[in-house]
Amino acid sequence: MNREATTTPARAKRPEGRVLEAVRNRRPRTPDELAGWVHHFLGLSIPGRAVCKGHHAPLELFAHQVLERPSLALWHGPRGSGKSFLSAIDTHLASRFHSRHETRILGGSRAQSEQIYRAIAEAVVSGEGDYGSDREAIRKLHKTEADYVNGSRVSILAASLTSVRGPHVASLKLDEVDEMAPDIRESALGMAMEIRGIRSSVLMTSTWHRLGGPMASLIDRGRGGEFPVFTWCIFEVLERCPAERSGVNLERCPQCPLVTWCHQDRDGSPGWRPKAKRSRGHYAIDALIQKVKGLSARVFASDYLCLGPKADGVWFSQYDPAANVGESAEYDPALPVHIAVDSGVFTGAVFFQVVPASRANARGSQPFRVHVFADYLAEGRTAEACAMEIRALADELCGGARRIVSTDSAGGARNPVGPTVIAEYLRCGLHGEGGILSWPKYPGCVNDGLGLIENLVRSADGGARLILHPRCRGLDVALRSYARARRGGQWMDYPADPQHPHEDLVDALRGGLKLSLPEDQGAARTLPRARAGRVF
Repeated sequence: MNREATTTPARAKRPEGRVLEAVRNRRPRTPDELAGWVHHFLGLSIPGRAVCKGHHAPLELFAHQVLERPSLALWHGPRGSGKSFLSAIDTHLASRFHSRHETRILGGSRAQSEQIYRAIAEAVVSGEGDYGSDREAIRKLHKTEADYVNGSRVSILAASLTSVRGPHVASLKLDEVDEMAPDIRESALGMAMEIRGIRSSVLMTSTWHRLGGPMASLIDRGRGGEFPVFTWCIFEVLERCPAERSGVNLERCPQCPLVTWCHQDRDGSPGWRPKAKRSRGHYAIDALIQKVKGLSARVFASDYLCLGPKADGVWFSQYDPAANVGESAEYDPALPVHIAVDSGVFTGAVFFQVVPASRANARGSQPFRVHVFADYLAEGRTAEACAMEIRALADELCGGARRIVSTDSAGGARNPVGPTVIAEYLRCGLHGEGGILSWPKYPGCVNDGLGLIENLVRSADGGARLILHPRCRGLDVALRSYARARRGGQWMDYPADPQHPHEDLVDALRGGLKLSLPEDQGAARTLPRARAGRVF
């Protein structure tokens, strides 16, 4: 947020004297009143319109936080979009409208903890709107604390277990949670408590650029219904594109480095306008063009478009949840179910079906599709426990379907206790037609299997033949995370090892597919190989 942009409430005549003080001290009750108060007394306007499908307007998430005070909420936004600034304004409003209100601010580092605190100084102490400022509400601004005239106090915490086990407070701000150790975050949550009738509220804000990091689990939990998640990208806060830049009829747009994303939702409908023609934020277009030219596509997508993280050296580079994840992968009672299990310290399993072209509505040369409708992942569980849980999941999701169960042939080796993993699976009833089948094993079988998955993820004609059901969150993350080995600064043509837990689900899928798909429908058969020393 800054003092130039965005949806501005209608300019009103400035009240004077007691009327002005009454307006300043009247707590906003609606989003419009809130936007007006912030504009009149802080000189800031907050974008009130989302321009990307599925995203939220900054004013929407800000109003929800201030007016509803959710017990826990997550803001997923891009760098430079004003996450800390909006959190700071929420902190100020809670402090000035509630006497003796305590707020603690915690970031992934000391510098991150200070971001919200510095924003209070910039927005409130230095800020001023057409009705004046609200700096008189703050009695004194210390280096790490802000004291309010009504007894409220805001202070920052160091990112350590000792500091987060302090006294209870009503408001807690966790900034850049993707950089925060989960144990520190969980300990900090214990500080939040209802005090003097004001219910506790915890706000978590962050970009999301770490695969399998803290934000990954928080996003999953939030989308699962535990708490609200608000997402917006840099286009929601981008400045309005002037006609001098785009041309009156958008004739200059093709030369703009942002055109790919700005015109992304073009649908041909009358009155359609690019995103930058609908946005009205503070982020400069030239600054975003600089990011496009200077950053990798991976970093730009995660840090500015909020499309989620993508690993360096990722193996399945064409995997795209937009194309490879969908409800169409739900279990089909008319088809057999393949259950492939990779056992070990981590035990991973995938449940999939091979869908013929006639049922998959495949086009052109695509002979079939693979639908993965469930996955399973456990760490440190016994073979018996895993077998019982996988069997229970199969009974729940696919009932009495014809089952084909397979696993790595290494499961036939005896463990130190005596029984083999396969014997335990059989004893617990985890088997299908022919008992438990073993995956093909030959020189190059690993790369063959990974190549098969790549072919299914995206064929040469752009088709996606591997579809995951949205419930397969573990496999979704695994396919986005599974990486190549790196040696001497170069990416190798073989996978990194180890890379738990991603490899345990990818290996299960790889082995199950190599067993279930005829050779002429998958990757080409690998010819037998011999060591060079045996030939020369």
